[in-house]
Amino acid sequence: MKSKIMKFFSDLGRSLMMPVAALAACGIILGITSALLKTQVQDAVPFLTASVPLFIITTLNKVSGIVFTLLPVLFAISIAFGLAKEDKGVAAFAGFIGYYTFLVASSCMISTGIMDFSALKISNILGVDTVDMGALAGILAGLVTAKLHNKYHKVQFPAAIAFYGGKRFVALVVLVSMTVIGLVMPLIWAPISVGIDGLGRIIRSSGAFGVFIFGTLERLLIPTGLHHVLNSLFRTTAIGGTYHGVEGCLNIFLQFLDQAPLSDMKPYTQFLGQGKMPYMLFGLPAAALAIYRTTPQDKKAKVKALMIAGVAACFVSGITEPLEFSFMFIAPALFVFHAIMGGISFMLMSLLGVIVGNTGGGFIDFLLWGVFQPGSHWYWVIVVGIPYAFIYYFVFKWYLSRKKIVVSVSDDDDDDSDAEADGKTNEGKKSGSNKTALQVIAGLGGMANIVVVNNCISRLRVDVKDMSLIDEEILKKTGSLGIVKTSDTHIQVVYGPKVEKIADAVRAALNDKDCAAEVEKVQEEKPKSTVIISSPMTGLSEDLSKAPDEAFANKLMGDGAVVTPKDGTVVAPDDGTVLFVFDKKHAIGFATDSGVSMIIHVGIDTVKLDGKGFDVKVETGAHVNKGDVLMQLDLDFLRENAPSIASPVICTELKENQSIRLINEGEIKAGEPLFAVDTY
Repeated sequence: MKSKIMKFFSDLGRSLMMPVAALAACGIILGITSALLKTQVQDAVPFLTASVPLFIITTLNKVSGIVFTLLPVLFAISIAFGLAKEDKGVAAFAGFIGYYTFLVASSCMISTGIMDFSALKISNILGVDTVDMGALAGILAGLVTAKLHNKYHKVQFPAAIAFYGGKRFVALVVLVSMTVIGLVMPLIWAPISVGIDGLGRIIRSSGAFGVFIFGTLERLLIPTGLHHVLNSLFRTTAIGGTYHGVEGCLNIFLQFLDQAPLSDMKPYTQFLGQGKMPYMLFGLPAAALAIYRTTPQDKKAKVKALMIAGVAACFVSGITEPLEFSFMFIAPALFVFHAIMGGISFMLMSLLGVIVGNTGGGFIDFLLWGVFQPGSHWYWVIVVGIPYAFIYYFVFKWYLSRKKIVVSVSDDDDDDSDAEADGKTNEGKKSGSNKTALQVIAGLGGMANIVVVNNCISRLRVDVKDMSLIDEEILKKTGSLGIVKTSDTHIQVVYGPKVEKIADAVRAALNDKDCAAEVEKVQEEKPKSTVIISSPMTGLSEDLSKAPDEAFANKLMGDGAVVTPKDGTVVAPDDGTVLFVFDKKHAIGFATDSGVSMIIHVGIDTVKLDGKGFDVKVETGAHVNKGDVLMQLDLDFLRENAPSIASPVICTELKENQSIRLINEGEIKAGEPLFAVDTY
């Protein structure tokens, strides 16, 4: 039940993003034209008052502004489209029919005078004088339409009335259902409306604390995608405020920007983009620099490319997922820190009287809705942002260095050229048949395992039949920044701004029957043989890149893992031969009977201890069995005298067709599988 609820809200959030994204684009046009229509700007640039430029600017201003009055019908269409499993176009069409039917039916009930409807807000919507429920009416129509569409779009009737079955029946059943709902809603909307208004008043009356909670939740919900739902509630319903009959903080700001004093917008912009700007323009870019500076030299080039792309998306357009997902899962404590700093940012902008609206928090919004708007107090963003940059940089650098955490980048994530090949493939390959799409499909369990593929601004959102068939290793090779499983049948793969291109390629490949064999080939790219290397110690295992020594972390001596021992016994990781024991007793060379050469190096810089703390139990040339004791350690002495007791276990003679795959990360016992040596 919980997974179904999470999936529903995740899908709803994705569907709500379609009209919200359109509003953001129209908001940019509205912001530019509003700035150009201001007297101060026109006095500075008299050319703008000429008839032709003034006509163009005024037209664009009015056209972009009218979109915000259509938000309910946009929600009805987009939710029906987004939640429909098949025949999405039919669902979208039915969504509009359902919404308009609702308006007319409500108008009919009001005209009966069966009760006193004077407490309701009556507005002319799409030419109908009816109850004004704002965006909620569109959301309701979209949800009902999607439910009915998914249930009835394949219904079959007897031959005499077969024409009205299937897709055609959807519009009919939606019309009847929304008529009933439209007739009932005027009778029950008054108390519901009072409740929603009351919730909004409670949130607003909680002052700065309420804004802090909103800002923190807005970030914490990022992994689930439910932040879209939270934002939509505040932006488009009375929860975000009501001003002269208009509901929702975003609707209020954009519709009254040029009609009311900017100071009147302060209670509403505190839930908009201004709260994001200190960490989007300053904090996260500084965190990206810290991530780059703490990355081992051999990985810096790829991490640099990832960070530059992430910072560009964050700084310019306010898309933060590429950066957030780079550290969200490997350093969850940093993400919690980031979420709290997000809440503080929202709170500070509110307390300092900043009035900068719209949805994003990037540089474009900062200019259009801040710098270009007299009285917005935009300078506080910079005043707060500069300390944010220092705080983020030093906290991230300190934590990543202390925990030896390195942001990983797939070795196969070289570029997006494969995804760009759509429509340009040759030699018999159809559009969509490209490496990235095939790998994504293979990672999702194959064509037969995929139910439906959707995407939002930064994530591929996929319904699958069997979650156990998901291969995260393959998905990581496609350049995935993170993987979120919100239910037993729904997975989100984070790609950042390039997701649209990947989603299109995947959908094209799914519609190409010739791609099935190619997907199977990708899935069959399995190792020819695998040797499992067990841990020689009981303790904490990690990827070798986290070793507290650059030579080991950069894999200059070989690849493997690092184990921080909690027990003083070192055992043979497999049946094999002791190749050598270092004179200082701190390391043992070992070769498994299967032919894997390796070194067990206890601690960092322990060669300087001249053998103290080590009691070696074997000699060079000895053959041992898995689990036989190789040495005993004086862990108390080593902890006190060595820089670190983290112990690299490395394979020193890997061939080009061999690679290391970490099996267990975290708590591990001696003799348990540590990593695999895969041969391809």
